[in-house]
Amino acid sequence: MVGIIVVTHGEMAAGLIQAAEMIVGKQEQLSPVHLLEMDAVEGLMERVEESIGQNDTGEGTLLLVDLPGASPFNACARLAMQQEGLKLISGVNLPMLAELLVQRPSHTLPELVEIAKQAGKFGIKDLSEILNPE
Repeated sequence: MVGIIVVTHGEMAAGLIQAAEMIVGKQEQLSPVHLLEMDAVEGLMERVEESIGQNDTGEGTLLLVDLPGASPFNACARLAMQQEGLKLISGVNLPMLAELLVQRPSHTLPELVEIAKQAGKFGIKDLSEILNPE
């Protein structure tokens, strides 16, 4: 099964994981990594690498980060460019994470990348779209 690591500013990653597990149940090969105010990018990279080692069982790891171009993204991008079997998606949200957790037992890493992008976008709705679907 593909490992998933959520990397965010502050402790948002743990909150997303907790919320997703409320919806889909307790998960394995899923970890949060937090960038705290006083952290250096190099330290963040080390923690992400450690988490990859704990969560990757040979089918790859999907790194989900909050903001494109920010420190969690940059740290993960450096790792993803150096290592095979790592994919990086920015803009993590609860619909994306929950859908990935449901789908990952039967999908490959490249397939999960597409699922993440679609689920993340699909989860963004304006109330008028829900009340008046067309």
